[in-house]
Amino acid sequence: MNRWRYRITIHTTADVLGLLTEAVENIPPMIFCDDEGACYFDAGPNPLTAAIERLLDQAGKEGWELIQIVFRPEQLIGFWKRPAAE
Repeated sequence: MNRWRYRITIHTTADVLGLLTEAVENIPPMIFCDDEGACYFDAGPNPLTAAIERLLDQAGKEGWELIQIVFRPEQLIGFWKRPAAE
């Protein structure tokens, strides 16, 4: 039977902005969310989505698998798992 370790990470807007690789003069909205919790990114290339990918890749490089991500105002929360050491 597989046993899992779990991890929850909380990232702020500043965390995402700190991972931008280029200066952005007019930063578009990060995410549009409706009243039912569905969230959408802007169409087209967005340096912010690339920064979020880099943020998530950091935990992935440590062996964590993303289970779910939740977007909140000014934050995103990641839920992760990886096999527990026997």
